Amino acid sequence: MFILMKKSISSIFLIFILIAPLCAQRSERTSVAVSQESEVIILMRGNILQLQNATIGDKLEILSIVGARVLQKKIENTNQEFVLDLPKGYYIVKIGTVVRKISVK
Repeated sequence: MFILMKKSISSIFLIFILIAPLCAQRSERTSVAVSQESEVIILMRGNILQLQNATIGDKLEILSIVGARVLQKKIENTNQEFVLDLPKGYYIVKIGTVVRKISVK
C-alpha cells in the first residue's frame, strides 16, 4: 500500500511540475498582447515614414545601421508622417523606448 501511495504522490508531483510552466507562459502572453495595443506603430512606404500611436513630445531618431544619427525630430502629433531623403539601405528608428529596423528602397 505504501508503494502505491508513493507512486501516486510522485505522479501528482510530476504532473504539477509539467503543467506549472505552461500556465505561467499563458498568463505572460496575455500581458504582452495588452501592452502592445498602445505601442507605436512604425510603417515605411517608399520614402515616407508613418508613425501611429506616438506620444507627443517624444524624440524620433533615425540611425544608420552602424549607429550614426542621420535624423532627429520631435513628434508633434500621435499620427505623423515624415518624408525621408535617405540613401537606400537599412536604418534603425528609435521613438522613446521603441526601436525598429526599417528598409529604405
